[in-house]
Amino acid sequence: MSSLRRALSRLTTAALTASLITVVPVVDTSAKPTPVPAQRASIAIPAVDRSALTAAPRVPSIGMSGDDVVGMTAPLDTQGFRVAGVTWSGDRTDVEAFVRTRDAETDRWTEWSLLESEAGPDAGTAEAAHARGGTQPLITGESDGIQVRVESGGVRPDDLQVDLVAPGTSDADADVGSTPPASAQGVQAKPSVHSRASWGADESIRRGEPEYGEVRGAVVHHTAGTNAYTAEEVPQILRGIYDFHVNGRGWNDIGYNVLVDKWGRLWEGRAGGLDKAVIGAHTLGFNDETFGISAMGDYDRAAAPQRMVSSIESFLAWKLGKHHIDPAATGTINGAQRPTVIGHRDGGETACPGRYLYAKLPEIRTDAKERQGSALYTPRTTPRTVPYASGGSALTARTAGEVTWRVRISSEEYGMISDRSSTRSGDTDLTVTWKGRMPDGGWAPPGEYQVLLSGKDTETGAWIPSWRDTITVTG
Repeated sequence: MSSLRRALSRLTTAALTASLITVVPVVDTSAKPTPVPAQRASIAIPAVDRSALTAAPRVPSIGMSGDDVVGMTAPLDTQGFRVAGVTWSGDRTDVEAFVRTRDAETDRWTEWSLLESEAGPDAGTAEAAHARGGTQPLITGESDGIQVRVESGGVRPDDLQVDLVAPGTSDADADVGSTPPASAQGVQAKPSVHSRASWGADESIRRGEPEYGEVRGAVVHHTAGTNAYTAEEVPQILRGIYDFHVNGRGWNDIGYNVLVDKWGRLWEGRAGGLDKAVIGAHTLGFNDETFGISAMGDYDRAAAPQRMVSSIESFLAWKLGKHHIDPAATGTINGAQRPTVIGHRDGGETACPGRYLYAKLPEIRTDAKERQGSALYTPRTTPRTVPYASGGSALTARTAGEVTWRVRISSEEYGMISDRSSTRSGDTDLTVTWKGRMPDGGWAPPGEYQVLLSGKDTETGAWIPSWRDTITVTG
């Protein structure tokens, strides 16, 4: 009898007080990635079970801030699961949980793991309207038992429960992701990223269409739980996080834009296009101005492998370069000057991405910029609206490396109006002025004028991502 069926046979009515969706995980014998539905269970967390509280092992000092215990279960027999998380009604973030799990094969219980409250979609958004409060997901080995302790400095949250996800398996899991991570050099080089389809994302559970904002920086995260996962288990873990975020937390999609495993393999997270400014649900207040990259594992307990760190640097170099952001600079993010690459703890009350990975951020910023090579940073035109016959506008940008730049101003009606180019070496400021006049010296008529900034590495000839804007001359 499998561990999942053996565990299900031990379930009691007292343990499962909410819905159990009995969808049997699909086993794909074709070794081709296909959507894999998850099996889920929700267990209500009662008020404090005093006998269980007394009998349970002591929780670690981390996370204990004098908060009251507002929920406590006895050790519970459960369905088999790989991902667990605690959720509640509303958007409170003053709640944390300690969870320990029982290994399905050995019947041994783990030590307590701290699950911090994790805010997701930005307040006031449609996605936030149907979201539940909750913790970060816990990643475990195959487990069939759980015990949960919930603490809060306030009153007990309503509808407190623990959600369990069995993500199912596929014969394709062992094959997907076998491509070694790309060591991309130069801003124009995109590293290899495995698609949502490759890890078996069930697109039928995703809600709504992706929304887009602006990329001004990046937030580095980590997941909670085990670091002892195998390479072929990674697609399962991704499916489990995805299901917990959508069906447990009520989000539209998985919260992170991209994830990276301990072998340095990159995986597409939230749908909508990695080259675009997809709004995620990874850091409250920062989602529409940043993208989130999450390291799979707990890096408060162990150092992040160098392959993982290198892939984070490689992806940051490409993604931030695509949006003309210097990884080693500062910028205005969520209304304040911050480094363009921050840890989750810099945007919320959390230890994420763990003390060891957080300590790597200065190195990650520096190395990501070095990987970019030649670049064009923070271009803008000022002003973008010009009254007729009153003057023009100026394009400003910063250059890095050896850059041959070109600025063209054109109009659908009048064609090319201005075309200027030159070279720059090192980190310098670039200003290109258009005086608002046509090639014959007359004032540019009212209308829209397109600005195109392009460039390439002077030594290699490799193109740098271009940038476009529009100047409007009013009547």
